Amino acid sequence: MPSFRFFPLACLFMRLIGIFFLASFSAHAAEPVSAKETSLLLSDHALVDTIWKTSTSSELDADRLKAALRKADFVLLGEKHDNARHHQVQAELSAAILQESSKPAALIFEMLEPAHQDSLDKADSYSLEELGTIVEWEARGWPSWLDYQPIFAKGREAGAAFFAGNPNRKMLMDIGRGGALSKDDLKGLRWEQDYNEEQRDSLLDELVDSHCGMMGRAQMAPLVTLQRLKDAFMGRAMRVHGKDRPAILIAGNGHVRKDRGVPFFLDQDKEILSVAVLEVVRDKIHVEEYPAFDAKLYDYVWFTPRVDEIDPCEKFREQLERMKEKMKKSDHKDNG
Repeated sequence: MPSFRFFPLACLFMRLIGIFFLASFSAHAAEPVSAKETSLLLSDHALVDTIWKTSTSSELDADRLKAALRKADFVLLGEKHDNARHHQVQAELSAAILQESSKPAALIFEMLEPAHQDSLDKADSYSLEELGTIVEWEARGWPSWLDYQPIFAKGREAGAAFFAGNPNRKMLMDIGRGGALSKDDLKGLRWEQDYNEEQRDSLLDELVDSHCGMMGRAQMAPLVTLQRLKDAFMGRAMRVHGKDRPAILIAGNGHVRKDRGVPFFLDQDKEILSVAVLEVVRDKIHVEEYPAFDAKLYDYVWFTPRVDEIDPCEKFREQLERMKEKMKKSDHKDNG
């Protein structure tokens, strides 16, 4: 049995493969994932559906977690994108906040881009099925729209407003190729708020690890900029749309971490709470065995069954090898 590592950026590197080599870029997985029932593994694991407060290493029930989240200005709900159970957890937690909010809250999604905002503003005009088609959810490579529908359904019931959090893919392509942000793009972005050496080293280490050591730190450096850009955009969306109401972010676990994720770009005088939704690992039955169980990263952790037990380095080996070859050709061309 492989030893599973904490890969919050696995989704990032799979989506960014090819961006620097004029390949077709998607801010999402390389191939669309069809909607289908998936049996989760390790449902009988001792930690499944347990919830923990990281600062005290104490277990709590869902009601206590919901009560804490209702008091926050900004709530960030993490996920592993292809785990349907994670979206059920997000729907449950966001509903608890939305239903008790005195004002219609803002729901912000990593999976949506500014190009989709007009459709989101008119979301009540469409059925949930139609909305998924209009924003090209699965066509752009995100996992099953059916899995995410409960979050949108709960939001609609509570009168929440939906907002795009991610930059448009063209902007990511341009920045990935060394371009610069326009003055309009920079407005309110806090782009001048750069990582310090510790944050940058931490992200680089994670990127190298998530690429299974096939690429070095120098090769991964451009991805640091793209990760920061995505987090800055989501942070701005939360600040703008959560000025006088609660704001809830739905995003990958790597983006909701407190040390250098979206919280880095939020107002620190606000109440910010981050929840990681994590898959359990076979034979790891103590919370301290999980790298993500760290108060510096997340305020709360909710454990779930897992999608598979395939080592990510084996799962993505073919894509990584292709990326490595593209990088070699690109380096050779630039040096030639």
